Amino acid sequence: MPPSPAEMKRYRHDLEEQGYCLVQDALPMEKFDELRATLVRLAAEEIAAGTDYVYEKGSNQRVWVLLNKGRIFEELVQNEVVLELVGSLLGEGFLLSNTNANIAGPGGKPMFLHSDTDYVPPPFPPYALVTNAMWFLDDFTAENGATRIVPNSHKLRHQPDYSKKYETVPVTGPRGTVMVFHGGLWHQTGRNTTADQKRHGIITYYCRPFMRQQENFFKSLDPAVLERATPRLRQLLGYEMWLGGVGAIGGLPREWPRF
Repeated sequence: MPPSPAEMKRYRHDLEEQGYCLVQDALPMEKFDELRATLVRLAAEEIAAGTDYVYEKGSNQRVWVLLNKGRIFEELVQNEVVLELVGSLLGEGFLLSNTNANIAGPGGKPMFLHSDTDYVPPPFPPYALVTNAMWFLDDFTAENGATRIVPNSHKLRHQPDYSKKYETVPVTGPRGTVMVFHGGLWHQTGRNTTADQKRHGIITYYCRPFMRQQENFFKSLDPAVLERATPRLRQLLGYEMWLGGVGAIGGLPREWPRF
């Protein structure tokens, strides 16, 4: 069952006040199983082919451009529950900025602490510019590299001081959870101290419609994905104008179709 109206209200409150919320029932559990199995296969295939992005001495791995690697990822970025929560922060017309996988392997070191708006000159505006969703394909624990945050840091409106150390806390939850979080929240991949557990997560990352997307879908996207894309996916990718002029194509008629 999808979240109830009362649950969605609580998620929106948590997102606004503490900078993140932990969502249950955004997808049936069998979909999480399918996502994990697909990601495990992709990660192994890329290592075998030598096209992988493995770092931290082989412990952590990213899998990029997921939209080109399975229709299930096309469905994921259009999840209605997550899009409703993202829209509560970013308003109408927001875009998909990127989607990729983050696999924290045994012995993997923590990522540097950052916010997803670190490239914006401080002070950050008093509203979210970007919003992230982390899909837990495994139980996220303090030991296996759960995302760590500085609580309430989204309200500070600036990036961390990289010369300082901060107290962070892990955001833990069972497989099947989605962590939706404000782009100004300071966070990092945690250290995986286990001997044999890989922590699999998928990130769907969204931005306001006037911002440049992290991934250039106009160059990287498989044409077959665009050919079968739903109107919603085309809009998320940036193939529709915003406010009647942003994203226009020169030389076309004054009134052209909206996707």
